[in-house]
Amino acid sequence: MAAEVDRSPSTRTSVPARLRAIAVALVTVAVALFLGTVFTIAVFVLLLSLGLVLDTTTSVFVVAALLPSQLAFAGVGLLAMLALLGSVSVRTPTRGDLVWVALGLGGSFAAVAVLVIISTVVDLGPLQSAVGEAATVDPELLVALAVLSILVIAPAEEFLFRGAIQGRLRKNFGPFGAIGIASAIFASLHVFNFIGGGIVVLVPVAVLFLVGVVLGYVYERTGNLVVPIAVHALYNATLFLSAFVTV
Repeated sequence: MAAEVDRSPSTRTSVPARLRAIAVALVTVAVALFLGTVFTIAVFVLLLSLGLVLDTTTSVFVVAALLPSQLAFAGVGLLAMLALLGSVSVRTPTRGDLVWVALGLGGSFAAVAVLVIISTVVDLGPLQSAVGEAATVDPELLVALAVLSILVIAPAEEFLFRGAIQGRLRKNFGPFGAIGIASAIFASLHVFNFIGGGIVVLVPVAVLFLVGVVLGYVYERTGNLVVPIAVHALYNATLFLSAFVTV
């Protein structure tokens, strides 16, 4: 695993080259989603063959459904980085990296504050999500998701979206263009996490876009995937544990 990667845009910035870069990014995500679906189905077939019938409202069911897809994200992200970029930008965090973790965490929660303000001004009502609905039945799901965020979800999504996708797009769009496009793809994949339509879903997805921008920015500033992974993990875990205490 290499600690340094080429962070400058390529001279190949023609429209066809940029379109190919976006196509590669979308295909990479599509492959991750497809494999995640296949792995999830395989896990449930195995569980059923063992005579285990899972209640869809329990934390066990959600973890069984989530874990295979996240592992697919991690695997595809890692392979894409090696194939497209030739390296994985991971190293032991320095003191400077830890400062960026703190700044990134603050920026991520600032995005949550934006959501709260908009929800109050526009009167969106309480935000409903698939996880929130399941947590009302089994609150321990939130603790499970906090642990998974640290161990699996954050590393998997950062390998895919920041490492592979943003890293590939940087070659043709430069760092800021890559951050924007990767963040848009990242946020759009979370649209089905929320219940409702129109602005009720648009606002939290927009906030996730801002969180993605923060994650992408700290990655560009440090060149170390460990930093956005740490920010993402702490951000998710804090939200889930806060919700658990509230429930």
